Amino acid sequence: MSSTKLIFRFSQIFWGLFIVMLDFSFNGFDLLPDGIGYLLMAAGCYGLASLSPRFLMAQTLCLILALLWLIHFAIDGSSAILFNFVRQVTNCVMIWQLLGGIREFALSKERPDLARRAENRRLAYVAIMVVTFLLTLAMEGSPEASPLAFVLALAMLILLIMILHLIHRVKTVLAIAETVNQAVSEQSDLSC
Repeated sequence: MSSTKLIFRFSQIFWGLFIVMLDFSFNGFDLLPDGIGYLLMAAGCYGLASLSPRFLMAQTLCLILALLWLIHFAIDGSSAILFNFVRQVTNCVMIWQLLGGIREFALSKERPDLARRAENRRLAYVAIMVVTFLLTLAMEGSPEASPLAFVLALAMLILLIMILHLIHRVKTVLAIAETVNQAVSEQSDLSC
């Protein structure tokens, strides 16, 4: 895969996740709909599917999340709790697969440092999601839940920024390495 395509696909994933992360609303209207972010991520993952089957799984999960985003407008009441749980689990598995694909790609390019970062971030993401879920169940309605919710939200925000940074870093470092490898290969072909 050419470095230009790699850069484009990782950019799609980056901007898709960025859109999902942001929540700008005006009079109840979401200016950056999560569905668009998930579709952008799905397109990026689809383009990287040849690098790791994890990207193909992440793409499928992004499409499911885009569909769930559409459905969530029709869900209310007690069924909304279960529905949101399903969305969060699906999102968690999608991030796990996405970062797993990045990890495998980094290892294939002999960058264990980036692979280790991807592994650490996916473990941290799952841990924060599990702790958030358990605390939500344990402390529902408790006045002490607010400070903990703030700490967890802040931790998740920091982690998402770290994930975005990793995607950007992989995009630039590994795509540039791919360009250098292609140039060396073309140079050796010319000298033969």
